[in-house]
Amino acid sequence: MAKPLSYADALRILGKDGGRFTGWAEALAGAAGDLSGLPGIGALGEQVVSQGTDAVRGIRERISGVSRLDRTQRIQAAHAVIVIVSFFEALEEELEKANPGFRFRDLGFTREEQVALAGGGPVRNGYAGVISSLAEFPVPAPAPSSDGSVNVSITFRLLANMTREFLAGLADPPRWPEQADNNGVIEWRLANAALKKYGAHFHSLMADVPEFASWVSLHTQNSVLAEVRDEAAARQRQWGELTTGLADLGEQLRALSSGSPVDQRRADLAARHQAALGRRLLATAEVPPGFTLPSLGEAYLNPCGRVGAAGANTAVATDEWWERHPVLDDLQPTLVGLLTSPQATQLPIVVLGHPGAGKSILTQVLAARLPAEDFLPIRVELRSVPADAPIQDQVERGIRAAIGDSVSWPELARSAAGALPVVMLDGFDELLQATGVERSNYLEQVREFQEREAELGRPVAVLVTSRTVVADRARFPEETPVVRLEPLSERQIGQLLDIWNRHNTGTLLARGLTPLTRDHVLRYRELAEQPLLLVMLLIFDADDNALQRLGADLGRPELYERLLAGFAEREVRKHDPHLSPAALDRAVADELRRLQVVAMAMFARHQQTVSSEELGADLEKLLPNSGVRARHADLHGAISDADQLLARFFFVHESQAVQGTRQRSTYEFLHATFGEYLTARMVTRVLDDLVDDRRRAERRQYSSPPDDGLFYALTSFAALAGRSAVVEFAEDLLAQHFAQRPEDRPEYRALLVELYQNALYPSPERSHSGYEPVRIPITQRLAVHTANLVTLLVLVGPEEIDIAELYPGSSRSWERWRGTAGLWRAMHGDDWHGFLSTVRVRHQGFWDGPGRSVITRERHDPLNVGECVGFELYSGYSGVRGELSITNPYSITVPPKGVTSGLLRSMALRAHGAVARTVMMLGPYLRHVSADLMSWRTDSQPPRAWALSHEVLELRLANPFADPHERLLRFRRVLLHSSTLDRPQLLALRQAAEDLASMEADSSYGTALRELLLTYLTRVRATAISSERLVTPVLAALRPYIESPETLDRINDLPSDNHPDISTESPTQYPLLTADQRQRPDYGISAGQFLAYPEIPTIPQNTQTP
Repeated sequence: MAKPLSYADALRILGKDGGRFTGWAEALAGAAGDLSGLPGIGALGEQVVSQGTDAVRGIRERISGVSRLDRTQRIQAAHAVIVIVSFFEALEEELEKANPGFRFRDLGFTREEQVALAGGGPVRNGYAGVISSLAEFPVPAPAPSSDGSVNVSITFRLLANMTREFLAGLADPPRWPEQADNNGVIEWRLANAALKKYGAHFHSLMADVPEFASWVSLHTQNSVLAEVRDEAAARQRQWGELTTGLADLGEQLRALSSGSPVDQRRADLAARHQAALGRRLLATAEVPPGFTLPSLGEAYLNPCGRVGAAGANTAVATDEWWERHPVLDDLQPTLVGLLTSPQATQLPIVVLGHPGAGKSILTQVLAARLPAEDFLPIRVELRSVPADAPIQDQVERGIRAAIGDSVSWPELARSAAGALPVVMLDGFDELLQATGVERSNYLEQVREFQEREAELGRPVAVLVTSRTVVADRARFPEETPVVRLEPLSERQIGQLLDIWNRHNTGTLLARGLTPLTRDHVLRYRELAEQPLLLVMLLIFDADDNALQRLGADLGRPELYERLLAGFAEREVRKHDPHLSPAALDRAVADELRRLQVVAMAMFARHQQTVSSEELGADLEKLLPNSGVRARHADLHGAISDADQLLARFFFVHESQAVQGTRQRSTYEFLHATFGEYLTARMVTRVLDDLVDDRRRAERRQYSSPPDDGLFYALTSFAALAGRSAVVEFAEDLLAQHFAQRPEDRPEYRALLVELYQNALYPSPERSHSGYEPVRIPITQRLAVHTANLVTLLVLVGPEEIDIAELYPGSSRSWERWRGTAGLWRAMHGDDWHGFLSTVRVRHQGFWDGPGRSVITRERHDPLNVGECVGFELYSGYSGVRGELSITNPYSITVPPKGVTSGLLRSMALRAHGAVARTVMMLGPYLRHVSADLMSWRTDSQPPRAWALSHEVLELRLANPFADPHERLLRFRRVLLHSSTLDRPQLLALRQAAEDLASMEADSSYGTALRELLLTYLTRVRATAISSERLVTPVLAALRPYIESPETLDRINDLPSDNHPDISTESPTQYPLLTADQRQRPDYGISAGQFLAYPEIPTIPQNTQTP
C-alpha cells in the first residue's frame, strides 16, 4: 500500500507554498511529546477542523502547474486532511446532539485532570493517544483497486474507540446519543457519522480535483458513500464510449498536464511509442488481397475488465476470486487512477488476461497516450531480455531496444525532471513458460526496485502483464493492484465490426460478397469476445463469406472443424497452390492431424503450452515422417518440425524468451478451446478407428484382437474430464456420429466395456509404447486410462451402465470397483475433480433390499443422499441384521453444488463404507438443520478455520460453563456471519436462551452473550424458516434477556420469503482492534486483517460462571 500520511504530514505538504497551518502542524508534532498547556479536546477539535479546512480550500490552485509527482502528493495530503476533519466534525455533532446546551468547544479539563496530564495515568494516556493520532496516525489513501471506504471506516472506528475511551475517563464525561451501555454501537454510530461527513467532503473535492473521481473504487458496497460512488461513475461515463485507442485517457491526462518542457530523450521515446498508433492492428495477420486491417490507433478497443487488490494468499488465477469484483465497461478511468494514485510508485500494477486478450497491445497504446510532459513510459518485452536478469538490467535493455541508445536507468530517471517514469514489463508469463526459470519473487523484486528508487528520489511506476493462468506462480505483495482484462462486450464486438466494414465494405461488394453483421459474429461469441480471435473471424469471412455460409444451426464442433480446416487450407494453398482437389484434401487432413498432436502434447502434460523440444519429440512418436519440410533453412541452420508447423497458424501464439545465449520458444492456442476441440477430435477419431478394427477382426476367422496401443497412449496420461470443454466436445462429436449412424452406439459401448474389463491386465503387444510425454507410475496411467474409459462410456450413453456389467462372472464386483476407484483418487487433482463432475454413481433401491448401482452422466441435479450411501444400507454389505431405524437417506436431497455435494459424490463413486455410515448417522442434521455439513470458514484475526456444523453441534452438546470465551466465539460465528434467521441460527438462539436461564444475570458471560444476541437480532433482515411454531417459542424464551422487545416482534413478523439486500451500515461492518493492536504505533492496517464483526468482550480466565 502507498505510504500513508498523517494529518500533520498533510498540513506540512499543503503548506509548502506558505500558510499558517504549517505552524499548527509543527505544534501538533511537538505536543505529541509534551501535553502540558494543551487545550481541552473541544478546542483541539475546533482547531483541527479550522486549520484543515483552510489547508484544503483552494486546492485547485495548489495543484496547478506542478509536476505529476508533486500533484499526486498534494492530492493525497488533501484527502488525509478531510478524513481527520470529518471525524472531529462528526464528534462535535454527536456530542452536541446528545447533550442539550452543551458546546463541544468548551469541553476542557478539570484541575485534577490537568495535573494528571502532566503526570501519568489513564487521562494522560488517553489524551496522548488522541494527540499522537493527529501527529502520527497514517491515513490510508484511496485507490481504484480496493474499496477504500473499508480502510477509511476502520480509521474512523479506531479514532472513535480511542476518543470514547479517553472521554469515558474524564471526571464528567459527556453523554452519547443512545445505547450508552453498548460501546460497540457508540463507536459504530460515531464512525458512521464521520463517514457521512467524509463523503460530503470527498464529493465537493471531486469538482476541483479530477483525480478524486478516478481514485474511487466503483465497487464500494458502503451505502453511506453511494453518492460519492455514483458521482464518480457519472463522471467516468462522460468519457467517450465509442472512442478507441485510449484516446480519452490521453485527453484526460493532457488536461491535468503540468506543461513542463520535454528533453530530447523523452521526445525520442514518445515519438517511438506514438508511431505504434499508425501501424496495422495486427502486424502478423495476413488478410486476403484487397482487404485492409485498420490501424492500432483506430481499431484498438478500449478494454473492459475487473480490478482488485491482491496479496500473498490471493487466488488471482481463479474465476471465483474475480467474480467478487464487478466488470468495468471502460478501464480508462481506472488506468488513470492507478497511474496518478500514491500507490503507483509503491507497488507494481499487474495486468492479467487470457492469450489474445490484448495485454501487449494495451502497453503499446498506453505508452503512446501518456503525455511526455508528465510521464516517461518505457516498454520492455520480457521475451527479448535475459529471463534471470535483475529488473534494472531488463529495463536498460528495453530502453536500448526502444531508442537504440545505451542509457543507464539512473541517468534516464534523473532526466525525467518531475515526470513519472512508467516501466511496462510485458510478458511475465513468457519469461516463465519459455525458459522454465523460477521467478516466483519477481513482483517482490519489482516492489523492492520501486522502493529503492523512491528512496533515491527517483520514484517509478511499474506495470507487469501476464497470462492469468500463470499468475499463481508469482507472489503478490500485499495490496498489489491487479487488473484482469475481460472478454469483449457485445457493444465492443459491434464497434470493431463497424470499423472493419468501414474499411472493407467496398472490396466485399465489388466481389459480390456481403458485409458481416453483428448477428453473424455473435453466433460464435466464445471466439468473438477475444480481440485477436475476433480479427480471425473477420479474416475468415473475407474469403467468400465463409463465416456467413456456416449457417445459424451449426454446432460447436462443426464450427471449429470449419475454422481450423479453412485456415489449414489457406496455409496449404499458400505454400503449394497447384494441388489437385484430392491432394488438397489430404494435405489439409495432414495439417489437422499435426495440430491434433500439438493439442495432445499440451493435454497429456496438463499444460496450456508446449515447448518446441517437447512437441518435436511427440511428433516423432505419434506422426513419424510427417514433418513440414522448409524449402530454405535460415542462417542458423535447420528449422524444427515444431517451429515450421506452428509458425504457419495465426491462432497459435508463440512465447519467446532469452536464456543464456539461446532463444527458447513455447506455443499455445490463442483460445484454449482450439486445443480442447482438437484433443476431443483426436481421441474420438482414434476410437472410431478402433471400432472399425474390431469389426474387421470379428469378420476374420483367424485374427488377433485390435491393437489399442495408440488409444491407450492418448488416454493414459491425462483424464478427459480434467477439462470440461474436452468432455463437451467429445460428447458432441459422438452425438453427431450417432445421429448419422445410430446402429453404431451398441458397438462403441461393447468395445469400451471390453477395453475396461481388460484394462488392468498386461498387454505387451501394444504399439506406441515409446510415447511418454511425461514420466508417471504405471498405476497412475492405469487409473487415467480406466477413468477415460468410464467417461467415454457415459458419453456414448444414453443408458445407465450397471457396475456388475464391468465385472462379468464376479460375485464380488464391488470390491473390484472399489480397488479401481482407489486408483482414480490418486489422479492429478484436476483430473479427479473433473471426473467427479462428469460421472455419477447412483446406488438405487437399497432401502428396501438388494439394489443396483449404476454409472450415469453427471447432470448436476440435486443429490439424493440415499443414492450416495445406499450400498452401505444393504445388510449383505454392512453386516447389519434386522430393519434399520434411522432417517431414511433416500428422503434427503442436497443441492448439487458445495462441499457436501462433492463429498457425497466422491463417497458414492468410491463406495467408501466408513464415510457412508458416518453420513447416515448425520442424516438428522442434513434433513433438519443444513446441507452445509463440511464447508470450512475462516476467521481473520487470528486465522482459524471452523465449520458451521461443528459450531452448532458444539454449542448444543458441550458443557456451557467449561470455556465461556470459546463459547462466545462459537455463538458469534454462527450468528454474526449471517443476517438471515435459518435453522443453524435458530438452534444457536435456543441454546443461548438455555445458557442465560442457567446462570446469574450479571455474570460476565451473560452480559457479553446478551450484547452479542442484540447485535445479531438487530441485523436480521430475513427468515428462511416458514413455520412460526418453530420461531415463536425461541424468541419468547429470549424475551427476558433482550432489552429491545420490539426487535423480537419485528423478527416474528418477517415473512419467510423476505430476502432483501443486507445493509452495509450495520455496526458489525467496522471491527475493533484487539488490545495489543491498539498499542501498535502503525494503524495503517488492511481491512482483511480484521474480523467482520464487533470484538467480543474479554472474560477473565478465572471467572467462574455457575
